[in-house]
Order: sequence, then structure tokens, then C-alpha cells
Amino acid sequence: MTIDDFERCLMEKAAENAEQAWDRRSTTFFERTEKIHEEFSQGFVFQVIRDRQLLNAHSKVLDIGCGTGRHLFEFSRYTPYLTGTDISSGMLLYAQEKLKHIPHARLLHGNWMELFTKSGEYDFVFACMTPAIASIEHLKRMCFISKKYCMLDRFVYQKDDVQEEIEKLLGRPYVHAPHNRKEYVYGVWNILWQLGYYPDVLFDTTVQPIENEIDEYMEYFQGTETEKNTILHFLHSITKNGTITAATHTVKALILWEVQTMR
Repeated sequence: MTIDDFERCLMEKAAENAEQAWDRRSTTFFERTEKIHEEFSQGFVFQVIRDRQLLNAHSKVLDIGCGTGRHLFEFSRYTPYLTGTDISSGMLLYAQEKLKHIPHARLLHGNWMELFTKSGEYDFVFACMTPAIASIEHLKRMCFISKKYCMLDRFVYQKDDVQEEIEKLLGRPYVHAPHNRKEYVYGVWNILWQLGYYPDVLFDTTVQPIENEIDEYMEYFQGTETEKNTILHFLHSITKNGTITAATHTVKALILWEVQTMR
């Protein structure tokens, strides 16, 4: 396979009016991620950062597709020199509130490929679950603007057991989940290898409890009226006091590479 073949593993269908779509979802996204039952600072990303001592008090960090600032807030425990970027101004409003106590933090709205063009500007370039990293040129730019480390955080699999039951009822995937693509990690690793880097891929598997409302399961539903009624009947049957308790099964992959160590 050629490097162009591996690039096709990264590509996702571009959402129309992506900025407006993420602006509309910003409040729901914020509320959903804030209620996840975990201590975010103990998550896999930060375990690896601690174990490998990737950050120090002087590290300059860039978070591409920073969203509501969850990672940036945790990065602030290591260094105040933070930059986040996102195409959604709605998401950045939440990030701004989170980082208001960090005087050196910068939040930039727009296309990151146009915003960051300076070589070696950051010690640590990070991106989590974002469609903003979807080509060879994106990976090359990450390497170009970093002088030390780059990291991608990606789901290989994430689904709760209620979604799994719904898929059994439908006999097909319930919603399009672009982050749950094993081929993405495969493609990134091979592209970086062919570019001359030595990427590590680290995996983490977790099971976490989550509470959702019926509307949250129906938010992205696409199907027939009969399918919709079947799902709603099932969801109502497992709802207690207005909420549905589920267990989310997650396999995460971290792709970590050092830009200084090239073949």
C-alpha cells in the first residue's frame, strides 16, 4: 500500500456547515461530557503524560479542536502556556470560562491550518477525536509546528450497552460514529512511519457507568417511523425516574510520536 492508500483511512465525509453544527451542539456537548463519571485528570491521556514526563512548567501546548476546553483545563495543571483552537465559537465560550484563571492561555477561532504556520512553536501538539486531523498534510503540519511531541487521542470503539441492544433490534448500526474506526489508527501509524517517525500506539479499555435521557439516545437517529417507535418503546421500558443507566464500553488508542527522532 502507498502512503496515499493509508490517507484514505483517515478521511471522513466533511459535514456541511460544520461550524454552525458544532455551535448548535456546544451546550449539549458540554453538558454530556461534564457528567461523565470519571476523574478526567486520571484519564489515559494524562496517565501517559505523567508516566513519560511529556510536560513541564515551561511546556507550550497546542490543543487542536479543543472544544469546551476539558483537556486544556487539565493541561493547566502542568503548564500555563496553553493554546486552544476550534472552528466553533460556541465551544470556545465554554473553554474561555474554564481557562479564565490562566493568564497565558489563548483561544483561537478558525481553521488551524491557517492559524499555525510557524516551525517548532509548541512543545506538545495534541488533538482528540477531531475531524481536523484527516490528511497527510494535517499530520505533516502537526510535526512542523511541534519541536518535541505530538499526540492523537482516538476511540477505536465506544458504545454503551443500550446502544448495543438498539442495534440488535434494528439489525444495523444505530448511528454513524466516525470516531469508532480502527482503520484511522492504522492509517495514521503507517503514514507517520513512512514519513520517517517512530509512532507508539497505546491502548486503554474501560467500562464506565453513564446516565442518559431518552432524548439523548434519539438525538442522532435516522430511520423509519416504525424503527423510531420500536426504539422508543424499548427506551421507555428501561427508563427509571426519567433516566436510563448504561455502561459505556470504550477502547481508546493514543498515537504518540517525537518529532526529533526521525529515521
